Amino acid sequence: MDPCILVVMEHHDGGLNPLNLEALQAGYQAAQCAGGGVCAAVLGYGAGPALERLQGFGIERIYVADDPILSVYHGERYTAALVEICRGADPAYILLPNTLTGIDLAPRLAWELEAGLVTDCVAIESGQGGPAFVKPVYSGNVMAVYRAATRPFVVSTRPHAFDPLKPVSSHPAEIVRLACVFDPNTRVALLERRDEDLEGMRLETAERIVAGGRGIGGSEGFSQLRALADVLGAAVGASRPPCDLGWVAPTAQIGQTGEIVAPNLYIAVGISGSTQHLAGMSGAKTIVAINSDPQASIFRIADYGVVGKYEEVVPSFTEALKCEPA
Repeated sequence: MDPCILVVMEHHDGGLNPLNLEALQAGYQAAQCAGGGVCAAVLGYGAGPALERLQGFGIERIYVADDPILSVYHGERYTAALVEICRGADPAYILLPNTLTGIDLAPRLAWELEAGLVTDCVAIESGQGGPAFVKPVYSGNVMAVYRAATRPFVVSTRPHAFDPLKPVSSHPAEIVRLACVFDPNTRVALLERRDEDLEGMRLETAERIVAGGRGIGGSEGFSQLRALADVLGAAVGASRPPCDLGWVAPTAQIGQTGEIVAPNLYIAVGISGSTQHLAGMSGAKTIVAINSDPQASIFRIADYGVVGKYEEVVPSFTEALKCEPA
């Protein structure tokens, strides 16, 4: 039997996370290297619209765990549902997008399945005996190549590293529904859920990001960044210090312990360029750094750099962009 490549889909109220289609693209690349077919796993509640959206992508089977208890993400319950799906699908490789959910879910799943794990994959190569997965290490200074030593093998994909998959087939996917039984006793209890988003745009899917660091000096400075982001149609992010100090929401954090992003444009304002932060944004296509310190490490990786006070530079940028023809 050809190996199955299982791609885990995230959906909210039936709407698919756009990064799912990137993970599907990676799944097809892995399938070409492994000689297998692509299946999908959909977890949550009210999955009907998501199932309709996934038709036409050449997926062989869609495994569905549709239960009210899965309406809000809970690591233990989602892991239990995925383990049940894997018992039926017997996948060789399991792929999921490197979102906040994926960052939590991937290692949990790997532990339960006693599987190998590669996070933040940016490319898939054809290797001897199957696909090889490429990921940046040492803050993006080195690319490491991993091959599976277990079956299954879990991989999370970096946002925007793969092009979104386009519809490839009119052949409908087979729907396999599972009835999961969940242990009522969990080690983690969800006390409160807060959807904090600075400007209603998710960092993980943003094509442009304006991010501030400790050099912004306080929460007031982020109003200038938001004004620039509004003109650019960008999301607002931050390095770790502004989040720790309460200047912005924790969900704005970009870096090794926050969101890992790879937008087309990344404007770093008042960010020194610590290793932890670079690990989260070095994959951006174009990096613009604004900093008053000409020796700031961020300038080493920036495509364009401006040495100056952000209070003077950012408003000038904003006004100049407002004057640009549409």
